Amino acid sequence: MSKKEKGRIEGKGVLVRGVIICIAAAIIASLAIAGSAAEQTSGTVNVTVNAPEMTRAGEIFDASIDVDNVTDFNSGQFDLSFDANVVKVTEVVNGSIDGKTIPVDRWERMDEDTIRVFLAVSGIAGVSGAGNLATISFAVVGKGGDRSVLDISEGLLGNTEAEEIPAVWVDDEIIVGPVKVEVNAPEFVAVGGTFTATIDVVDDVANFNMALFDLSFDSSVVNVTDVAEGSLDGTAIPVTSWAFIDSNTIRVMCELSGVAGT
Repeated sequence: MSKKEKGRIEGKGVLVRGVIICIAAAIIASLAIAGSAAEQTSGTVNVTVNAPEMTRAGEIFDASIDVDNVTDFNSGQFDLSFDANVVKVTEVVNGSIDGKTIPVDRWERMDEDTIRVFLAVSGIAGVSGAGNLATISFAVVGKGGDRSVLDISEGLLGNTEAEEIPAVWVDDEIIVGPVKVEVNAPEFVAVGGTFTATIDVVDDVANFNMALFDLSFDSSVVNVTDVAEGSLDGTAIPVTSWAFIDSNTIRVMCELSGVAGT
């Protein structure tokens, strides 16, 4: 999973999965951005947002706030920011380190895009080990292709001596998808007749700009005579090119002019 390290690594990892039928590997490669893993120095712990790489519209998912090798942890707090047009927080629950509960003392909404979480361990013994500080549940309200960074900031960890525990705070990112795309054709056709098959985008999609797909068929049964433009939410989707790859397969490219997407 791709991460971004605060104050040390400014790279951001994005894993994009194809959502168009038979999408070419070259397109996937062009959308992949190399990520950077968190580095840890001696005496410093990593606090990492750990969320699924991909979610679907309408789903609920959990993001844990993971910590490694903390010593005598007693209290802490952090802010978590996100795109409220893509995800919304529904719940924040206790964490666990080395089998011991890390209570969420309270959490509050700073604004529609940010929550603040406070942690407190009762007693003075403190907790040591690895685990997670809290788990945050999100509802996905965005469309396919939307994405949101889960940005952790304003973090502070304290030990039993009322000293700050040095930490590196690492973000994560989620992508809404994959979008379902299906071929829609009549079940029966007449011998010698013609018919039309559409390539339908079943799920809501955000910021669509281009598509590439192959469509294969049995050329002894049917053959392609034309490929016409499509439409998404009333916006024309031009077919910029199509060609026979072999007698049984065509390759189609669609692209919107400009960069706004639909």
